[in-house]
Amino acid sequence: MNDILHLVFTYPGGFPQEIIDDDISEIEVKDLKIQVAKQENETYAAMEWIVPTFFATYILKPYFESFLQEAGKDHYELLKNACKKMLAKGKATQVQLISANKSTQKLSGKYNQSHAVSILIETKTNRKIKLLFDNNLDLSDWENAFDEFSTFILEHYQNYPNDQLSTFIKDLSPKPYYTIYVKINPTSKKLQFHDDNTLLMEVKNLNQS
Repeated sequence: MNDILHLVFTYPGGFPQEIIDDDISEIEVKDLKIQVAKQENETYAAMEWIVPTFFATYILKPYFESFLQEAGKDHYELLKNACKKMLAKGKATQVQLISANKSTQKLSGKYNQSHAVSILIETKTNRKIKLLFDNNLDLSDWENAFDEFSTFILEHYQNYPNDQLSTFIKDLSPKPYYTIYVKINPTSKKLQFHDDNTLLMEVKNLNQS
């Protein structure tokens, strides 16, 4: 992503432009750099959690480090509402991944995270965090989890390295190209933090259960 960007919103190809324009207008203010992208049906050689979702919100490092300091927390609340609207769109959208004929084993039969929507956020150390949303949970669970994480990421930028988020991810892979994944525990509704290795292991164990 370009460093001058603050936010990126991804919509499915063919999604009505007037709805996109309405969404953007609710958060658009002076000096805010927004990019809108379209996600088409494509082929990916990747595990399910790596495949881009049709609806996605990217909140980039410059939003927290420059724009938000000028705009204040009122805009952060507007952005959170915009993210929740994207979650609602994703919750109402059914997406099915189709495996190639020779790679049927690559689809995890019990993987239940949404392929329709995700939220991605850059940390102060340039790590990418991807919030995943369990299809078996209610929209309110998704929203509550996002509210909780939005508090953690704000505190991360304010108090790094003595912040809660840094503590949560300290035992995960330090490799900068590894994405950090955040899932909602379906029972406790608490946030769980993974890297590619720990998430792969969890999915393998789930498929074997």
